[in-house]
Amino acid sequence: MTDFTYPTTTSPLREGERVVMTDAKGRRHTVKLKAGGNFHTTHGGISHDDLIGQPEGVVALSVGGAEFLVFRPLLHDVMVAMPRQAAVIYPKDAAHILMQTDIFPGARVLEAGVGSGALSLALLRALGPAGRLYSYERRAEFAEVARKNVRSFYGEEPGTWEVRLGDLAEVIGPEEIDRAILDMLAPWDCIDAVAERLVP
Repeated sequence: MTDFTYPTTTSPLREGERVVMTDAKGRRHTVKLKAGGNFHTTHGGISHDDLIGQPEGVVALSVGGAEFLVFRPLLHDVMVAMPRQAAVIYPKDAAHILMQTDIFPGARVLEAGVGSGALSLALLRALGPAGRLYSYERRAEFAEVARKNVRSFYGEEPGTWEVRLGDLAEVIGPEEIDRAILDMLAPWDCIDAVAERLVP
């Protein structure tokens, strides 16, 4: 997926991504945009085609004249409400982790214990299109939930992200990394393997 681009607040809304539509009373509705799709309200429908290609912050008008403000969901909202099988790292903890590990755009990061993908989302955003995230998970069901959550947020799976199944000490890849985050039961079992890949 080398043609993947990260959506930004300056890029137009596109098919496959989620938006939050807020009505005049502050009620929020999450909608996944699909060509030919419709969002149905008590005041009539809104065609997804009228939103695709529009800038974020557009005001959508239903057939019955109701107005809805359309924005992409905040990463914070997604992390707190995402489907999960494992416990998630919440936004304030993810922010602390990103600061303490000095994550920067373009870094190559190893993450062990992908869980439901909350930290993966924060890392992918911080690393940007030039970075690389290698996420290791022992349990296939956790990895699949993480993949679904990341695809749900970005509209597809970023080509800058690779999920690897298995015990980190046994399946660690050969690539050099700039940072490592070990969110797992026995991180000390993987220190030697990670140290061999970490750039001094």
